[in-house]
Amino acid sequence: MHRRRKVGRAYDMALEIARMLPRSADVLDVGCGNGFIAYHLAGILKARVVGLDVGHDLKAPIDYLSFDGRNFPVRDGQFDAVLLCYVLHHAQDSSLVLNEVVRVLKAGGRAIIYEDIPKDWWDRTICWIHNRQWTKRTGPCTFRLGHDWRRLFGSIGFEVIYEKQLSRWRNLAHPVSRRFFVLSVNENVKLERALSKEIAVYESVPLPAAS
Repeated sequence: MHRRRKVGRAYDMALEIARMLPRSADVLDVGCGNGFIAYHLAGILKARVVGLDVGHDLKAPIDYLSFDGRNFPVRDGQFDAVLLCYVLHHAQDSSLVLNEVVRVLKAGGRAIIYEDIPKDWWDRTICWIHNRQWTKRTGPCTFRLGHDWRRLFGSIGFEVIYEKQLSRWRNLAHPVSRRFFVLSVNENVKLERALSKEIAVYESVPLPAAS
C-alpha cells in the first residue's frame, strides 16, 4: 500500500510537470530518488527522461546516472528541462547546483522546482524533523521561504515564469507547505556564460614561441 501511494503521487506530479513542457522534451530529473516521476514523465511526454542521484534508491526502469551531488555528469545544453523535486533543500551548495542547471539547459529550457516552505511553526516543526532524518545521509537541510528562493533564483540568472502554492496535505506523511516554481534562464546569462567559456579556452591556448 505504501509503494502504491508513492507511485500514485509520482504519477500526479508527472502530470503536473508535463503540462509545463512541450511534448518530446528531453528531461533531466536531478535527485530522482526511486525514479517513478521520471518513469511516468517519459511515458506521458513520449520523451527521454534521465534520472540523476547520489543515492541508490532506484526502483523504476529509467535511464540513470550517479553523481557526486555537485557536478552533473552530462554535456552543456543537453536538456529541454531539469527537475528538482524537493531536492534543493538537501544541496550543500544550492547556488552550485542551480548553476549546473543553467549549464545543461538548452536555450529556452525550463527548470521545474518543488520545495518545502516553512511558513509557520507547524511547517518549521515538520522541516526540523525532516532535517533530523536526513542530516546523516545528505548533510543538513536548508529550507527557505518563497521570497528567499526567488532571490536566489534571480541571482543565478533565472526568471520565475510560473509559481503556485501547493496544499500541505498532498502527502499526509509529510504535511508541510509547498511551492511549485517554473523557471527560465535569462538568455543574456546563457550568452555571457558561453562567451566566458570561449574566452577561457582561448586564453588557455599557449602562444607560439617567438622565432
